[in-house]
Amino acid sequence: MNRFKLVMAFFVSLSLFTTSMFAEVISTKQLLHASPSTESIDNFLNKQEVQEKLSMLGVSSENIHARIAALTDEEISQISKEIDTLPSGAGAGGILGVIVFIFIVLLITDILGYTKVYGFTKSVQ
Repeated sequence: MNRFKLVMAFFVSLSLFTTSMFAEVISTKQLLHASPSTESIDNFLNKQEVQEKLSMLGVSSENIHARIAALTDEEISQISKEIDTLPSGAGAGGILGVIVFIFIVLLITDILGYTKVYGFTKSVQ
């Protein structure tokens, strides 16, 4: 029975970190006639944090727009996909999630009596 509780606690703790994804069906016509635009790149470059970082590095906005205009359609679509798929702030959230997950797992194993890491827990056994 105790092993069952441990396994159930593990799976419940895993379910806390799941995300939901949404998929959408697109037609072949939409896929073939989709022309890459620099709108997502421009939106990214217009963010305050990006502007500050670029000015700190000494890059002018005229230079950036000239380089974007020189990109091929393939390069624009590749950059747009990368900007759209990268989650913002992923570095801090991932580390924090791992720390919380480890805390919860150790807390559950403390409560079930398998470990004694935290002094504020009482064992079920």
